[in-house]
Amino acid sequence: MRKPNSRLRGVTGRLRRPSPAMLVASAALFLSLGGAGYAAVALPNASVGANQLKTFAVTNPKLAVDSVGFRKIQPGAIGTVRIDKNDVQLRVTGTCTNGNQAVTSVNISGGVTCGSTSPTEINTSTPTTATTLSSTAATLATDSLPGGSAYYVQSAPYISVKAGSTDTFPETVTVACTLSAGPSTTATETQDATVSLGDAGATHDVSVPLTVVAPENATAITSTVSCTESSTVTGDSPVVTGESTIYALGVTPTTSASTSTSTTTTTTTTG
Repeated sequence: MRKPNSRLRGVTGRLRRPSPAMLVASAALFLSLGGAGYAAVALPNASVGANQLKTFAVTNPKLAVDSVGFRKIQPGAIGTVRIDKNDVQLRVTGTCTNGNQAVTSVNISGGVTCGSTSPTEINTSTPTTATTLSSTAATLATDSLPGGSAYYVQSAPYISVKAGSTDTFPETVTVACTLSAGPSTTATETQDATVSLGDAGATHDVSVPLTVVAPENATAITSTVSCTESSTVTGDSPVVTGESTIYALGVTPTTSASTSTSTTTTTTTTG
């Protein structure tokens, strides 16, 4: 009669060793399950290069905050498509075409807003010698004003009347002065000043205030002051001279011209 464990011994004796193929398969299974972790720990320094990184492998969550500085960005690499247009202003592309305007603001897209520039004052020089007046208009001052602006133009011709040796009151001298500004005579004003002579040989002075508004013109315009004189003197002819300066202030463009006017100012002077 067999012993109780004789059957177990028989089964055990019939077990075979694993084949080489089975060993290779088992090793591969082991590496696939746990070998990757081992490989990550066992990688030497500087062993992973560009070739080992898959395309799009490094995503935004993988980057540390403030890890990419400006030195890592290639110059000229970021164009208008990648920038935040709410934070970065694009190249200024707008211009002011009006001659009397300047840029007052620039928007985020590079467009500009234009506004009127500050007024510009332009003066003529005072003549070195006074001009003798007669019944024919004589020019006392002239000035060229740049185009692209309207102008507020003023002048106050200074008139000197010297009575002759026999000229006395109530004899008078009337001086008419005209200020014009524009491409032709767009804006004009005429004022008359009458001087009553006093003592013979005495000198009498008077000024003639003039103001016009010259409308905007694309090209330069000319401003001129001219005067004439007439008298009721029956004796010696008085000597009448005049000199003037023009003051022009550039203002916001306007399309209207000043209206021509003519008024009379009477001045009585006693010697």
